[in-house]
Amino acid sequence: MKMMGIKLIVLCLAGVAILALIPATNGASLDCINKGVDGLLATNYATCPQGYTVTGCSCGMACGSYSIQTHIGRSRCKCHMDCNDGNPIDWTRARCCKVKD
Repeated sequence: MKMMGIKLIVLCLAGVAILALIPATNGASLDCINKGVDGLLATNYATCPQGYTVTGCSCGMACGSYSIQTHIGRSRCKCHMDCNDGNPIDWTRARCCKVKD
């Protein structure tokens, strides 16, 4: 997605994501990918690659409760297990983005 004149900055403070739009140089773009885990390998976490920040999460088992966290310098989604009686979720997804100048 091409960003014209703005830059998306995502800050994580105490596990809460704060999105901010600030002026950017012409030609900046937003590079986004999806990361996730499924089936037997599924955990309640989906982690973005280094340099990317979580901008959205989705969780299996009709679970809509999640947190955006930073863990070992990487941004990740954590799906809460409350909606599945404490059992692991069957899939977890993170939308990961970074600004490219």
